Amino acid sequence: MRNKITTAVAALAVVAGLIVSVPAQAAGVSLAGKGSSFANGMVQACAAAYTTNDVTYTSTGSGTGRSEFAAGNVQYGLTDTVYSSGFPSTKYVTIPLFGGPVAFAYSAVGVGDGLQLTPQIISGILKGTITRWDDASIKAINTRIKLPKKSIKVAYRASGSGTNSNLTTYLNQTVGGWTTNSSDLKAAAGGTDSFNANSTSFANSQLLAAYIEDNSNAFGYFDLSDAITADVAIAKLKNAAGAFVAPTASAAGRFINAQTPRVTDSDATNGTLSIDFTKVISGAYQLSIVAYGLAPRFDNGGNTKLKSTNASKLAVQNWFNYIVMTCVPAKAATLGYVPVGSSLKTAVLKQIKLIG
Repeated sequence: MRNKITTAVAALAVVAGLIVSVPAQAAGVSLAGKGSSFANGMVQACAAAYTTNDVTYTSTGSGTGRSEFAAGNVQYGLTDTVYSSGFPSTKYVTIPLFGGPVAFAYSAVGVGDGLQLTPQIISGILKGTITRWDDASIKAINTRIKLPKKSIKVAYRASGSGTNSNLTTYLNQTVGGWTTNSSDLKAAAGGTDSFNANSTSFANSQLLAAYIEDNSNAFGYFDLSDAITADVAIAKLKNAAGAFVAPTASAAGRFINAQTPRVTDSDATNGTLSIDFTKVISGAYQLSIVAYGLAPRFDNGGNTKLKSTNASKLAVQNWFNYIVMTCVPAKAATLGYVPVGSSLKTAVLKQIKLIG
């Protein structure tokens, strides 16, 4: 399984040849971060390879990443969605660091990779209107697959998940009847009575992936990085062009890099993406999202010649530069992630400069 998916996430990007100088005060600093479990595989790989500073990252979910950063309990945060409430009291920036596909995984007995699913079927499974693997709607587009006559066990992310927020927006845009940008999946579906009764929630993607691996006939969603390491089957998702596409780095890259960065009056959201999940892009994997870095913004009081001497801020700036310019281009494809494209990278590097 691992070999099949690793082969599928073929190399997407060439390592950028930019050398970033490190201010002396930015070295020898310990940085702690929390947040997105979707981003965990990529961030852990980068932290392990980073030698300028001691960097740690705890996969807690996007909501915790935002709240812990806002409270000043960590030096940086990772989130799959921007702030809508609970904003930091100090100036900050939100930086698209990399992206990737949200994979739909399952352990339906006797069914391998490539089960074809539509947004309508996924919505039905989560809302409990589709409760069995041999449902007529699933059979109709998977005629060559023998589906088990078993109930579907739904595994989903607990409230506060950025993956939930992106998933509910995706379902609202493609199917309708879901609350946009809701990180509470049950509430987004219309409440407990409108959600699949045969379901279990998990605090992060890693726990959810382990559940599907260990339980027959389960269904859930998480980042491709965890799908690569878990013994689960991965579905193909029907995109807006009408094709069923597997969640690969290259297919996610086609989708993410076709999105338009926001141009706003706020440094906090400039360069972030308002994703159009209905956009027709040939060969794209439609449910692909972005992991954002949260960092403090250096306040120069309008004096552009004034430079920061804050060691922690400069260290975060160097860490994010390393992720975007060195680590992600080198490691993303094999881990199931996507580097930011050239048009978005300009906005990203501009945002990173604001940290220090």
